[in-house]
Amino acid sequence: MALNNIINQNTRLMLFRLLVLTSLTLNLTWAQDIQFVSADNGLIIREAPSQGAIKLGLLDYGTPIEILEHTNLQLDIIDGGQKLSGEWVKVRSIDAYDLFEEGYVFNGYLTEQVLNKRFKVTYDEFTVTVEDLSQQRARIDKINPNFDDILFFQLENSETIENKIIRIKHHQDYRSIEVFQKHANSIAISDDKSHSDMIDWQHYYSSWKPLTSIKNHLQFKTFKISKKEATKFVDVNLDSLKAVVKDACGPSWSDSIKNVKSLDDSPINIVVSKMYLRILMTDIEGEKTEKILIFELSLNHEQNHKLYAKI
Repeated sequence: MALNNIINQNTRLMLFRLLVLTSLTLNLTWAQDIQFVSADNGLIIREAPSQGAIKLGLLDYGTPIEILEHTNLQLDIIDGGQKLSGEWVKVRSIDAYDLFEEGYVFNGYLTEQVLNKRFKVTYDEFTVTVEDLSQQRARIDKINPNFDDILFFQLENSETIENKIIRIKHHQDYRSIEVFQKHANSIAISDDKSHSDMIDWQHYYSSWKPLTSIKNHLQFKTFKISKKEATKFVDVNLDSLKAVVKDACGPSWSDSIKNVKSLDDSPINIVVSKMYLRILMTDIEGEKTEKILIFELSLNHEQNHKLYAKI
């Protein structure tokens, strides 16, 4: 009987300790001080709280980090002619893909406001970021996986690269950096029952237009595509179009366009299906580096996937 009491007491003691530890762990989890990097060009993280300390890396705009400790080591910096005051804080990565675990940053470029990471592509010669565009993974060419001169990105529903700020961060000396924009139009067929995009058939491609630099020749603003440009298309043989729709999509789509006389007739629509950015850097020696980013727009975000087809 006494032995059972001792066992029960030990069991209760172990359960109590487990509950205490669990409670402490939960409190620590909920007490995390998570903040986000608000520096447009990224925030340097260092090994120690000093501007002369070893650099561990660069945190992109929108990167979430956990604040571990306030050092009370004050720091004032001048950014764009404005004084920015703050202190060094010890932080920890909460992203498994970060190349650091802990380090120190200047908290003048941190905010509690939730910020999303910007679209970013890094090359040997320069880095391209796009404001107000979500981070995307490039579609890898299975035949040439290391070929990055042309990269494809599938945008989220309703996303576009119109009226965006493009930032180019150079990694070497250069003579000039130029950015160009173009787009492709495709045919879309839609009615109350069905929707079909002819994304792999015929297209209209606009010409490349240079973007105007807006700051230090390293920031550019994309332009909005006019209604006229968004509805341009090449001459199309309507009988060929109807034949393709009939063979590839079936009677529902075929019936919907059997009486159309031109591309202006409902339910045919001309839509922007792809947008392109071309970045051209000329280095000090006159060598040129050209990269092209192709953004595929989502065209069916309001449609039922069961009634949707792509040709």
